[in-house]
Amino acid sequence: MTAIIGKKFVDGVLILADKRITVRGTQEFTDDVKKIMVLSPKLIFAYAGVKNIVDRCVGNLQNFAQDPVNSLEEIIKQAQNLFSSALDHFKNNHPQQSYDTVYILAGFNDDDETFIFYFSSDDYFQQRKPLELFYKTFPNKEMLDLRTFLINEVDPSQKEIPYYIQKFSAAIRRINHPMVGKSTYSVYVSRNDYCEMEIDEDGFCTLVK
Repeated sequence: MTAIIGKKFVDGVLILADKRITVRGTQEFTDDVKKIMVLSPKLIFAYAGVKNIVDRCVGNLQNFAQDPVNSLEEIIKQAQNLFSSALDHFKNNHPQQSYDTVYILAGFNDDDETFIFYFSSDDYFQQRKPLELFYKTFPNKEMLDLRTFLINEVDPSQKEIPYYIQKFSAAIRRINHPMVGKSTYSVYVSRNDYCEMEIDEDGFCTLVK
């Protein structure tokens, strides 16, 4: 499962998530999965939920997004088609299993403005929800604690991206649930480039790119 946080800024977008994936139907897990992907230099994809659904889509979506002839609207539509089809496939093959999944597309639109769009399996990924600040946990019972921390402990007047990386990773480390890991991975995309960072369970930050 997953805890994920994203924030839109004037000059960029930050997405951060834990790295734990639980093997479906077991108590086994791994803490080395990146749930955020750079689709193109100005577009990030992130997800929470069923990895089987996501894995059927991300390769095709990344190839489509990297083709410069495709607009953001075309990329969004392609993602909706891919994910609704993958959801159908999963539900048909695993009718007794939970399928709750969300994904985010974030970055810069065709007018060079920042955005975050949220899509959910609740409506087969058909409605986009624009957000300034995004946070989601599976299981959902951890959402209230995460929200409380973000309201009480994060100063929205701060402008520095490292401040938010530290605060968001601290918020995830506070979640006491075996399906949510303590180490995090984040991507910040700006108009000029993007960077990737990892923070371990002790809060130590490493620049990946």
